[in-house]
Amino acid sequence: MTKPNEVAEALRLAELYQLAILDTQPEEGFEAVVDLGVSAFNCSSCIVSFVDSDRQWFKARRGFNSLNADETPRDISICTHTIKKDEPMVIPDCTEDERVRDSPLVSGSPWIRAYLGVPIKTPTGARVGTFCLIDTSPRNWSSAEIKMASSMAALVEVSLANRHQNALENRSRESIFQDSHRSDFSGRESSYASWRRVGDDNFIALSPNLEDWLCLSNSPRINWAWFNNLVVREHRHDVELARQTGDGQTFQYQIQLPNGRLLTLKERTYTSPEEEGEALTVGLIQKIAISAQLPPAALHGRPDPLDMLKSTAMSFLAESTRGKLVLDLNYQLVQLGQVDDAELHRLKNNQSILDFIYEEDRDDLVRGMETVLGTRLKQRVFARIRLPGDKPAWARFVIERPAPGVETSRKALVLTYTKMVNESTMVDRNLLDQTLLNMTEKLGGLGTWFYHVDSGLLKVSEQFKLICKAHDQPLGSIFELTELLGKLTGKNMASTLIECINNRHPAKIECEVNLDRLTGHRWFRFSFQPISNGLGGSSGLYGSVEDITHTKHLAQELSRKSKSLNQVLNTLTDGTFELNEALQLESIDALARPLILGKEAFVHQAAIADVLPTLDTQELRQRQAALKREGHAKDFEFFNARTERWLRFKFLPRDEGMTVLLRDITSRKSMYRDLFMVGSAIEQINEVILVANDLGSNPTSFQCIYLNSAFENVTGQAVSKWLGRNPYPLIADRLPLRDFRKVLVHLLKREKLTIKTRYETDSGTYTPCEILVSPFVDKESGTPWSLIVFRPAST
Repeated sequence: MTKPNEVAEALRLAELYQLAILDTQPEEGFEAVVDLGVSAFNCSSCIVSFVDSDRQWFKARRGFNSLNADETPRDISICTHTIKKDEPMVIPDCTEDERVRDSPLVSGSPWIRAYLGVPIKTPTGARVGTFCLIDTSPRNWSSAEIKMASSMAALVEVSLANRHQNALENRSRESIFQDSHRSDFSGRESSYASWRRVGDDNFIALSPNLEDWLCLSNSPRINWAWFNNLVVREHRHDVELARQTGDGQTFQYQIQLPNGRLLTLKERTYTSPEEEGEALTVGLIQKIAISAQLPPAALHGRPDPLDMLKSTAMSFLAESTRGKLVLDLNYQLVQLGQVDDAELHRLKNNQSILDFIYEEDRDDLVRGMETVLGTRLKQRVFARIRLPGDKPAWARFVIERPAPGVETSRKALVLTYTKMVNESTMVDRNLLDQTLLNMTEKLGGLGTWFYHVDSGLLKVSEQFKLICKAHDQPLGSIFELTELLGKLTGKNMASTLIECINNRHPAKIECEVNLDRLTGHRWFRFSFQPISNGLGGSSGLYGSVEDITHTKHLAQELSRKSKSLNQVLNTLTDGTFELNEALQLESIDALARPLILGKEAFVHQAAIADVLPTLDTQELRQRQAALKREGHAKDFEFFNARTERWLRFKFLPRDEGMTVLLRDITSRKSMYRDLFMVGSAIEQINEVILVANDLGSNPTSFQCIYLNSAFENVTGQAVSKWLGRNPYPLIADRLPLRDFRKVLVHLLKREKLTIKTRYETDSGTYTPCEILVSPFVDKESGTPWSLIVFRPAST
């Protein structure tokens, strides 16, 4: 018996698979929505995602790049909680929300703090994904922002519905059954599909993925009996019983398609209770990307589809993945079959194997066959097979002589080939074209090479050999290239290349190389760029080498000349640190470290909001925007409670972030504070004394300059929390509206005021008090200030 929430999840996943949205390419409509979201909400990230059974996949996103992935596991995602309800999920601070505070996305990179997510629903009401906004600092989302986010989620739903309708209209093809090559495993190794059946209906609805797997076109509804009969005979009874039970248990089986191909599938079937109308049965299917063959008993009465294909060499080469070819001395096909066939099929019309190979690759294949005929040594050659419609398919050919006693003039060579049928592993012929590598080196002065993972093919340009002095060295395989790179760099390049391919991370290495006595020491930059196959993996690796000796010498000379400039800069500043676009701390020099961190350790790429919790990050974002827009920004003064120092920030633009110059102004601030303090007696009185700068001259930089200790006794809040911050929240909403307006007007007009009122504390109680507002001017500097005194009424 399945639980109601399991059935609901199965129905939700069926709706998701019906959209055929997962693992698709970026689309303009969704990209425009996230662009608008980031700019409208001024947040660090905006994402449109869809929640699968075990992952959250990003259809479009801005920001959230620290994971360098298109998806995250569902068990750590925040959006998996959002799709549980129809209402928006609003979290001002994720570290204080018990549902998500233990997620690695909150406790680690990308350090999510504020979250606003709205579920994305299908026309039937299924919550299949989310439109979410993320910020790296705590944030109170206003009702207007929540309403705007809901409107943008509705815009995504409209785009999703239009996309699905257009896909249905474009799926019409000439015949119901697809060409046989459509049944090849393409896409993800484990992909999902679904089917739905209402009551005892004779027809079921298929998701687009399942329609493709079954080699159907324009057939979203098919006969239920025909669908069950696809299951091989020995599995059919168990599958029918599991589908009738509908208890959500996983079962595995095989089906044979109309074109003879086999698929191995896993399925979970759920049946909803018959509480409202007819029951709904849903099947969630996972395709297992493994080779599978029917046992001999199951093939009884079924024609072998490959037997029909063997009548012509072209159809066999187009359909088979691994095959064996027997050639005569003229390279004409005599027999063909699958690798594990006990007896090969004989051909009546003999054709040359070269008729099926691209002209650019024929010479390599002929050289390999000639070598085997002359030396009897096994050879391996990579060549492209020409498929119907002039589609190329790369294949690895292993060439050898037949077994002793079998070899004749009619059976001179045996070619065993493995074809790259998965489109994700096929290499665009232009990437392997030698002219492309030559063009790259001429335009950029680079020595280049390309390595294809699945085929093992390596192409090295002449410029690469020239720069590395490797004309006399064999570079026919990735192992020989790795050995050469290891000698030049002095590093373990095998681990570097493997890491680039597995993690899909580009890498660069700069090193000094001593090639020979004539050229002397040279500086080289080696670059490695993995090439994605579009499915989360790497299909190849592109590498280059550049001689940067002249550039390096210039940089060294510039470094020497900049030492004097740095000395001048150190006299003008008390340290510097650098922030990236996400306001994360990239670096900090030795002078700035004690002023910013105190005794705390430096953490690379820590959010500045975590390093300085009392810092107003909104002010920093405004300075960042001004730097991008105008090239300069106003200075910013800030009291660091951790080190108890007043600091002035001066901002300079840099690539992908900004540089902050520090100036310790504590002594100047202390001088002003001394003007307001008369001995230690002022700290002993019960009246709260607050000194702020002039509100009328610059409302945007209204700051609290001084607070006495009575402030902590009255409000229960630390003095350090408010020093250097806008004291407006201490006045607004704490006084009756009429009295608040009087205080604000007199601060703006710089007029004295004495008023009896009441003040609301954090505990919600009201304290009768008398407020004194008195403007004054520092005689030495001419700076205008405002004195505000809160005098509790005597009891």
